[in-house]
Amino acid sequence: MKRENILLVIAFVAMIIGSIIMIAIQTALPTSDVDKMFGQKVEIVNEKPVIDASILSQAEVMDMFGNKLADIYVARTNNSYFYLELYVAIDANGKVYAIDKKVETYDSTSASYFPLVRNYLLQNYNGLFFENIQFIDGAAGGTTIEVSRSSIKNVIKHVITFHQGEPVEYIKDLFGGEYGLIGEQTISGIKVSTVTFGGSIYKVYEHKLTGTYFDRSATHEESVTVFLAVDENNIIRFASLPDELYKHTHGRFITASKEFLASFIGKNILVDQLPESTTGPTDNSNGTQYLIREIVDAIKGVIS
Repeated sequence: MKRENILLVIAFVAMIIGSIIMIAIQTALPTSDVDKMFGQKVEIVNEKPVIDASILSQAEVMDMFGNKLADIYVARTNNSYFYLELYVAIDANGKVYAIDKKVETYDSTSASYFPLVRNYLLQNYNGLFFENIQFIDGAAGGTTIEVSRSSIKNVIKHVITFHQGEPVEYIKDLFGGEYGLIGEQTISGIKVSTVTFGGSIYKVYEHKLTGTYFDRSATHEESVTVFLAVDENNIIRFASLPDELYKHTHGRFITASKEFLASFIGKNILVDQLPESTTGPTDNSNGTQYLIREIVDAIKGVIS
């Protein structure tokens, strides 16, 4: 074989080998968002839909050798500033990873803040043990970033609860401990549970209403759910406004709403003057505090 032909054959073989190496490298390198969550090439398998207000689907994450790395969920949150879908992965050690999958910002301000939201996700939900999520600051920063962080933290906590297979026990959260259930009934659309806690008997009222609120850019209409525990003397002893059931603006706004609801504690729901809304109605909306007072008045109506 002529020297020129030998060189051509060598060059051709080298090109083939180089192509194979490049393909192997590209196949092994992490390219997708989920790949980057785990720092390696992965495959999502056994995906199935989930019937849940905040969780769209669940699946498994496998490495290229067929080893399971984590369970992964697609969850969503929708607030005044953006609609966001998240990948939330939880591995066998209880570590949580999260990254944005899809985002639709509602205005230029939200779009400009979203890189900070993504940075928040990458810094905090990158292998964090799920029991430590309670220590993540979900409310720091200006209004837009504050609401964003709060809603993200809440939806990730919801995914963790779903992953653990434990239903959210709102009455247990209301009391901050175990309680005994005596009976349940529904009166005028209000769920009433008779329970024992700490040696006392309470009626726990769960009620949801829909009302308007203004997020400084537009008026929206969504629901809020309130839990009240009333003792045998009609005194409100416990009150809660669960994050997962609160569809108005989060961040400092839900904090203010919770503080308003807490001001009902210690009041006789039938006799005492109950707190009035200090934030509405306005020209833009009735406001969350007004809606909370409407819920309490509806509960008062079934007691009297």
